[in-house]
Amino acid sequence: MEADLATMMKLIFSLLSGGILASFAYSYTVFFVKPRRLKSRLQNQGIKGPSPSLLLGNIPEIRRIQTESAAAKTSQKRENPLPIDHDWPSTVFSHLNQWINEYGPTFVYSTGKIQQLCTVDIDMVKEISLCTSLSLGKPSYLSKDRGPLLGQSIFSANGLFWSHQRKIIAPEFYMDKVKSMVSLMVDSTTTMVRSWESRIEGDGGMAEINIDLEIRNLSADIISRACFGSNYTKGEEIFLKLRNLQDAMSRGFIGIPGSRYIPNKNNWEIWKLEKEINSMILRVVKERAAANYEKDLLQVILEGAKSYGDQESFPSDVSLDRFIVDNCKGYILCWS
Repeated sequence: MEADLATMMKLIFSLLSGGILASFAYSYTVFFVKPRRLKSRLQNQGIKGPSPSLLLGNIPEIRRIQTESAAAKTSQKRENPLPIDHDWPSTVFSHLNQWINEYGPTFVYSTGKIQQLCTVDIDMVKEISLCTSLSLGKPSYLSKDRGPLLGQSIFSANGLFWSHQRKIIAPEFYMDKVKSMVSLMVDSTTTMVRSWESRIEGDGGMAEINIDLEIRNLSADIISRACFGSNYTKGEEIFLKLRNLQDAMSRGFIGIPGSRYIPNKNNWEIWKLEKEINSMILRVVKERAAANYEKDLLQVILEGAKSYGDQESFPSDVSLDRFIVDNCKGYILCWS
């Protein structure tokens, strides 16, 4: 009996040791070997960049540069007040400005294990934008780390699957389609301006208005009407839920392997919002199937989904419902 127990303990110890070693080897490969290998290949082509830390990459340096830049601008405004500065990129992307000055128009930096290649070379950007090869795809972290928000939409899909979605969505952004939405945009904007006038009159000729919030609400109204037609009120609810999901995901650790599986408070919120949004979209789709035909973007997506099952090259893990949900999310994000 004692011999059996000793053998069992040795087996458990061996399994635990093997698991720990395997986890260490995987982490070492993901965080150190692969990023260094990719960075080395880029450096051999003359592309340099800031040195990353082991786990977080250049995230700590990005935060430091942004904090220092914001403090410097605040101090400058106190000493020498100037008119409103519209050079917001130098504030929001102060780290990119600094690295462009240090490493040139094309450089590489990392966020966690994700290597980011940044270029402001106009000729290179033109060449990339004109490339029609389906081999030039999206990085995998868009559909994994940001899956609850992007899923397998046009923002994160690749190959023929991306091509099929583009054929569905691209025509909706042609000039004639955009022009047809002008009256819708005017109606929503007029309603907003009239509400401002009423508030100003009610407050004696002066009122405090949160422009950022008002413009967001205006965008929600326009997008919801264009996407969901007569179901625009439910579209607005979906839009607001997506905003909350964006905020929750911005607080996560993008680029850190496995962080999206940690059952912390933020991830619980993300999972809950994702489930609610998916259910709300499918509920609208179900109501649409039982109603009269309505030519809005939701109907376009539903028509595009009819040929979805005929494409053998599409991902096997993407169901018809997920195809519809991800494309609805993608369209809302396109306009927002």
